[in-house]
Amino acid sequence: MSCQGSLSFPTRTTAQPSAKTRTGSSGQASRLARALTLSSLPVVFVALALPAIGDPIEVELGPVTVTATKTSRPLDEVPESVSIIDRNEIEQRQPQTLGDLVADLPNVAIGGGPRAVGQTLTIRGLSDDRILFLLDGARQNFARGHNARLFVEPDLLRRVEVIRGPASALWGSGAIGGVIALETVDASDLLAPGQTLGGRVRAGYQGVNSQWMTGAAAYGRLDDQLDLLIDLNHREAGDTRLGDGEDLAHSGYERTSGLAKSSWSPDGITWFSASYLGLREDGDVPSNAQTLATPENLVDRLTRQDNLNFRFRHDHPDNPYFSPSLVLYRNQTRIDEERQQDARRDETELTTIGLDLRNTMRLSFGGQIDQILSYGLEYYEDRASAERDGAPRSSSPDGRQQIISAYLQDEILIGERLTLIPGIRFDDYSSQADQQAGNRNEDSAWSAKLGANLRVTDWLALQASYNEAFRAPTPSELFVSGVHFTCGPGCQNLFVPNPDLKPEKAHNKEIGLRLSQRDLFTEDDRAGLRAAFFRNDVRDFIDREVIFSPRPMPGNPGPGGVSTSENVTDARLEGFEIEALYDAPRWFAGLAYSQTRGDDENTDEPLASVQPDEWIARLGLRFPAQGLEIGARGRFIAAQERVPEGVEPSEEYDLYDLWLTWRPAERLAGLSLDLGIDNLLDEDYTPYLSVLQGPGRNIKATLSYRF
Repeated sequence: MSCQGSLSFPTRTTAQPSAKTRTGSSGQASRLARALTLSSLPVVFVALALPAIGDPIEVELGPVTVTATKTSRPLDEVPESVSIIDRNEIEQRQPQTLGDLVADLPNVAIGGGPRAVGQTLTIRGLSDDRILFLLDGARQNFARGHNARLFVEPDLLRRVEVIRGPASALWGSGAIGGVIALETVDASDLLAPGQTLGGRVRAGYQGVNSQWMTGAAAYGRLDDQLDLLIDLNHREAGDTRLGDGEDLAHSGYERTSGLAKSSWSPDGITWFSASYLGLREDGDVPSNAQTLATPENLVDRLTRQDNLNFRFRHDHPDNPYFSPSLVLYRNQTRIDEERQQDARRDETELTTIGLDLRNTMRLSFGGQIDQILSYGLEYYEDRASAERDGAPRSSSPDGRQQIISAYLQDEILIGERLTLIPGIRFDDYSSQADQQAGNRNEDSAWSAKLGANLRVTDWLALQASYNEAFRAPTPSELFVSGVHFTCGPGCQNLFVPNPDLKPEKAHNKEIGLRLSQRDLFTEDDRAGLRAAFFRNDVRDFIDREVIFSPRPMPGNPGPGGVSTSENVTDARLEGFEIEALYDAPRWFAGLAYSQTRGDDENTDEPLASVQPDEWIARLGLRFPAQGLEIGARGRFIAAQERVPEGVEPSEEYDLYDLWLTWRPAERLAGLSLDLGIDNLLDEDYTPYLSVLQGPGRNIKATLSYRF
């Protein structure tokens, strides 16, 4: 297993510390004791701050990030907080959703409840409408209240990168909280060395929702030039059993996914690839999937997502000044709902088309690469439409948003130990509502970055970075109208458009260190530590203000008041993350801690979106001759009592997981068995900001065979 990453340091600003917090000295001490007991980790044995703390550390070669810099760069040299989850980790986790994969990363939290269509992600106290999602380099911009941002089958993924912290200098609008970049599998990921044609079949079962998963793939390589892959996956699940033993009614689903992908390189210098990724998911769920089902809110929901992607890359070893790449894409997400109570039909659709064209220049002085200069252009357009019983739906207005951008980044090596990475980006955007002539929002934004990595010794590096980000207001925030809710006969609260919204902006400062050492106590062992501290100042947060009035007011000629989006909040988020690991050929252990504090600087109240402190510990054994690995994981989530008025605090809880992977060799080569138990003690818990309880004990198994 090789899930690898680097730390971000979320720190929390405590403007109004709670006298009854459970995460004070005694509570933290007991949690630390439990974490150390599970990990059996002498603190001296610190390892490479990887998100998957129990995985091996590649100190010499190291994992490579392609998202944090848009170039292939060793993760150790990137002065930003990046985590990488590879294919081995994905298979070991047997995830049903993307949230199952990233829940163990520091300062990454999953909310919204057990239903996949309602799951949300939070990074460093910022919710997922302020996180940029990428799929094979293509933006995934779908956003709808109480819904997941991205619908994807995890079994079709080969890699997940998570950037914690603002990243607009390279990635543009939306990356205030961070970036989650997903890559789908290639034929080359599945072909064995020397193999030109192969296949894969797999089947799995998960007990928490009686889910069956089946899949099959065929792939091959022709003439060392053309790779082809077709991969199909199907899941059918019942209602999820919660920790109290009750089933969450109307949480079952049926999902079918497919991936068709090809890549062609006529000369080993130029590469072309094209892919289609599709998903269909059916289920009877509440219209707000994050709540309990009632006869009044049940809908028959069909979710469809289609992703078309074309990529080009040219990299000639004798021409360091011309290494162009291009990504062209079209993504469409559509949700169709029919309310069971009265057969009312709602249709919501977002289509994104875009391109990202860039060139990389390698400038050498004195026989070594001293600079990597990357520059490019990006364009994308979102088209949103919504209907209710065939008529336009004013509460989700039809509209479009266009953004065109230019960016430049320079990776500069000074001597042998200092790397500087400055960058800058300009975005020009406009939004227009189709049903509201003359309502248009136009603006532009500059985003800058500067990172530094100083290798003080062969085993110690100091890092610092400054990153800016922005998020352009969406058409639904700018142009929403119609009825928000009714409050009695003749009483309605009405949405009021606000086409003058300003973009949200973030300014993030981060410092950290990384220690790494190989062959510390035995041959081929690895130890390391990664720590980072950050402060993110966010300006002009967009929030929805609901004003109730029994009398007429501007925007509503009758009683009920108005609801409108406003730039209402300036916020500060501070925090830290620290991860440690010791990894040897036959065993591994690790420990991580993350903390974030956030305050509304206008009201001095805590931010509601900031998640509780968390310890994560891992311990495992490997038996290389048998191809066997056994591991245990513990997550210790503190109570969250530092909340603004009107927000429900949460209690602390602990979750324990076990896993076993078996990859036999020789006559059984190609066979793979993954076993696991999530929530081993069947803990009954409710995550912070979640109305629904978490799932109970889940015994799961997946068997696959490659031939």
